[in-house]
Amino acid sequence: MYHDEFGFDALTLDSPFSHDGQARPAGALEQDFANRLLGLLLASDLFAARNPGPRLWLEGVELATCWEGAAIRFCGERLDQDDLDAFLGCALLAFRDGGRTGAARFHLRDLMRLIRPRGRRFATRRLERSLWRLASARLEIEDEAGDIHIQARLLNTLLCDRAAGICAVDVSPRIMEGLRGAPGVERLLAIRTPLASSAFHRWLAALLAHGPACLRLELPALRRLSGLTRQPMPAFRIRAIAALQDFLDLGAIAAIEPAGPDRLVIERPVARGEEPACLLLS
Repeated sequence: MYHDEFGFDALTLDSPFSHDGQARPAGALEQDFANRLLGLLLASDLFAARNPGPRLWLEGVELATCWEGAAIRFCGERLDQDDLDAFLGCALLAFRDGGRTGAARFHLRDLMRLIRPRGRRFATRRLERSLWRLASARLEIEDEAGDIHIQARLLNTLLCDRAAGICAVDVSPRIMEGLRGAPGVERLLAIRTPLASSAFHRWLAALLAHGPACLRLELPALRRLSGLTRQPMPAFRIRAIAALQDFLDLGAIAAIEPAGPDRLVIERPVARGEEPACLLLS
């Protein structure tokens, strides 16, 4: 099935602060936190599906996420789907170079070929700027009670030798743990590459590859999480349904069922060994 060929194993999208009251918050944070952090990156407007516009420095801007009971603020230059491709490429090279340590050393042109194999114009200097944006990005996470604070980065270090065209990076070990291995990253890049002209399709591909086998999806929530809140809801509704139909035609999802006004149930093929699960995205 398609998901066995292209997708990650299903990872959780909900907040580590959503616990049953019997487990201590610190314990909830440590349990499966790498998977939850990856869900935060892919199911939010951190790598928004919109045109980023001027690359202004943002300080403490709140992100739209699935995490209840938490405030997540972003510091750095605004990121987009091209930046996510660059980040996934760094993670893939790190897996190939050193396993899960997150360290990688590469020529910029090799990273460019990895994420743009069909030769789409993407200048190496532009790619270097993307790496610097990733290195400067910082997430500040706080639970609603103000008891727990987390700071997370995408790249812990970045070195660029412009004369030689060589870069060295250290990808966050937590995120490397959530990605699990090179095959999953390769598959996600493979499905995203043909969609390069549509930022929303690429954003949606990451959500579908990462999420559970069943999503009860509210279109206003999808609009918020993808960062497309400036698009009027009627226009976004058409855009979202058309994109989901494209993924249905590709086999990325198995079924789309209406479940009320602006609410859909999306099902995808269940991966081998995966426990079927359903999540309300609202």
